[in-house]
Amino acid sequence: MLSTIHTVDSIEVITRFRKLGISSYDIGSVLATSIAQRLVRRICKDCAKQRPLNEKEIAEFEAIGKRYDVQFNLEGAMTYEPVGCENCNNTGFKGRIAANEILAVNDEIKDLIISEGSISEIRKVAYQTGYRPLVVDAFNKVLEGHTTISEVKKKLAY
Repeated sequence: MLSTIHTVDSIEVITRFRKLGISSYDIGSVLATSIAQRLVRRICKDCAKQRPLNEKEIAEFEAIGKRYDVQFNLEGAMTYEPVGCENCNNTGFKGRIAANEILAVNDEIKDLIISEGSISEIRKVAYQTGYRPLVVDAFNKVLEGHTTISEVKKKLAY
């Protein structure tokens, strides 16, 4: 089954289900994957101006990397400034792209859910098994040239 539920991230789905009165056993038994996404505006490739990351932006990448134990490759990294043209209605952005995070419920996470483990315990195990939060994917989208740090900051609380 595929469904939509509003939460801050993919792990908080468990909290939301619990608050809706669904037993931890039922959640653990049926939840296979939880995906969270936020749409960020895509930089207009027709008018965007490429430039190197500045010191403040590098510091933001480093802070996110440190917080989530992720290494961003910042060597020679570039970003884009939105400019505006007739193709993007002078906004500097054209279209949207999703920043995603995926919680894959493995046996260890399933057992934690069923035994009513805390969200912090579940989050810790999720990180150990490859989970990365929305902000990490969003910052990777910046490095890939799809969006800007300012756009990510508008759409994500981190």
